[in-house]
Amino acid sequence: MPAGDAPRIARVVVLPTVCGFGSVRAEWDAGAVGDGDGVGARRDFFVSYTGRDRAWAEWIAWALEAAGYTTLIQAWDFGAGAGFVEEMHQAAQVAERTVAVLSAAYLTSVYAAAEWQAAWKDDPLGRSRKLLVFRIEECERPGLLGQIVAVDLFGVDKDAARRALLAAAAGERGKPATEPDFPGGPAGPAASAASVGPVFPPELPAVWNVPPRLAHFVGRGDLLAAVDRQLAGSGAVAVCALRGLGGVGKTALAVEYAHRHAGGFDVVWWVPAQDPDLIPGHVAALGVALGLPDGAEIAAVLAALRRQRLRWLLLLDNVEDPDVVGPLRPVDGAGRLLVTSRRGGLDGFGPAVEVAELTRAEAVGLLTARVGGIDPAVAGRICALLGDLALAVEQAAGYLVQTGMPPEEYAELLAGRLEDLLARGRVADRPGITVGNLWALSVQRLRTTAPAAVALLEVCAVAAPDPLPVDLLVDGVEELPAGPLRAAAGDRLAWAETVGALVDYGLTRRDGPAVTTHRLIAAATRAGISPEGRMTTAATLLRLLRAALPTDIEQPAGWPRWRSLLPHVRAVLDGYDDGGWDERTAPVVSWLCDRTGSYLAHHGRPDTALPYLRRGLALTETRLGPDHPDTLTSRNNLAGAYQTAGRVAQAIGLYEQALADSLRVLGPDHPLVVTIRGNLAAATGAAERSG
Repeated sequence: MPAGDAPRIARVVVLPTVCGFGSVRAEWDAGAVGDGDGVGARRDFFVSYTGRDRAWAEWIAWALEAAGYTTLIQAWDFGAGAGFVEEMHQAAQVAERTVAVLSAAYLTSVYAAAEWQAAWKDDPLGRSRKLLVFRIEECERPGLLGQIVAVDLFGVDKDAARRALLAAAAGERGKPATEPDFPGGPAGPAASAASVGPVFPPELPAVWNVPPRLAHFVGRGDLLAAVDRQLAGSGAVAVCALRGLGGVGKTALAVEYAHRHAGGFDVVWWVPAQDPDLIPGHVAALGVALGLPDGAEIAAVLAALRRQRLRWLLLLDNVEDPDVVGPLRPVDGAGRLLVTSRRGGLDGFGPAVEVAELTRAEAVGLLTARVGGIDPAVAGRICALLGDLALAVEQAAGYLVQTGMPPEEYAELLAGRLEDLLARGRVADRPGITVGNLWALSVQRLRTTAPAAVALLEVCAVAAPDPLPVDLLVDGVEELPAGPLRAAAGDRLAWAETVGALVDYGLTRRDGPAVTTHRLIAAATRAGISPEGRMTTAATLLRLLRAALPTDIEQPAGWPRWRSLLPHVRAVLDGYDDGGWDERTAPVVSWLCDRTGSYLAHHGRPDTALPYLRRGLALTETRLGPDHPDTLTSRNNLAGAYQTAGRVAQAIGLYEQALADSLRVLGPDHPLVVTIRGNLAAATGAAERSG
């Protein structure tokens, strides 16, 4: 209570602004002010905050009332139909001082900026303390805010925060009556679910079983904000689904969201949802925490939450069966449901937020935070080889810390032996889970329900981690071996369901006519195929590519097809030795080597082209002999690449050999002889001009 002969009563008005940002104003009156008064009377404080930080604003208002002040807060006092903008206008007119509840979100709000800047303008030197700044999280104080001495309410227990708040409000010296708590000290005891009053924001609700947050959570600010928007603005049916492939960080994101917003709920409950049969038991445990008998049905637990008027957040992690979501949807405005899943179709229950891989900067930040002294360039290479998958980066960090292996050596191993490293390394709080077994359950289920989808995934696994046009298999169905995949590719409906099954389980992404498989899912799939099966699948893909690619690489009409399929051609050609191809596939490999080299040379990449052309020539000569027209053609094409690369002497030597052999075998009038003779003349003329 403020000192003085005639005690004055402070009123604090807490008003979210028109875009979710809020304000608290306090006023000193000559006498007592009763509950329910409007905001027209004189105010001492206007506390400006963002909608995300509403819990802090409520706690501040509660602490002030408990100290003898009275408050007016929209969440408690404004009923339906109140003229919000007019109330805000009146509050702004009568405020003596402004309190800024400072957070990272606050700094991005133009409305909050207008509120605190108005107070600063009236007192730029701070002599009248028109603007008080309270930080509620670690954040910058840019620009003019940096000139204001701030008071931190975070990183201390509730009592210390309350003392700091009231001392600042009264203009008292901030020295505490007792020795300050250690800065990293724990929060005070949690209140029971039945207790009244807002939760002190750093504390956890009494009914809480969420796993600990990651020690090195990075980035994801846009996704956290998206989840917050969906859950805050969904009305009575507040459901949000985090969807993405396994290991992308959905669970970590849900855990982080729960911890950041714990102060806004009385109950936060985590339900492992991979096994639908176990979900009722996890919900029954929540019922016990609410005072219900053990074994309570889901409906009874939800009814108890409504009856006790509790603000609750339920998190369903790793949903495999979308049907389990329906019975747990909130039916009032107090509940929120956050779901994580690899499966599709969850947007039917509420908005879905797609969780992609980490950005390269986020992935590098995570790795460098875990592995001391790592060169950021090496960290970037490791993250690129891991496809920036959050779980994989965590696993790599664990392996590097565990083994002490130099990061450069680890990067080299990843480049050459990715499949062998998938199961190495541990991830905190994920015992037994690695990128080597993360997708095994989904693949196992598909083997039973959609075997053609597994066969398609294996084809994708031997291809490049680039979009693979699905018409490749439909148009080349005759190249597929007999079995489920060939049957599905020959039926439009069955094919749509086959591709859809992989997308549904998060094993591929579909973008129009193509599917993309993450490089680690591909590596894990390859690791599960026998060497013989891998070779057979690669041969199938090569035959599909041969059937789809135009022969004439000089015609622009065929270049788009070459551009889309070239990464896959090179992935298979570079990944397998030529000694294992069957008789049907060997000529396909020769043709692809020759055409790939010729395409690359034609498009100004002769140095990349030469190994393919030399390989194609060797395969053709071994299979057909040195005098076969295909061998002579391959020799001519190799000579052309040497000429394009500026190695004219080598080009002339090959042209001369090819011309002599073709004259002997085909005669002087054969079209190939005419072509080689013209090429030789051009190369000789170029050599003479350069000499």
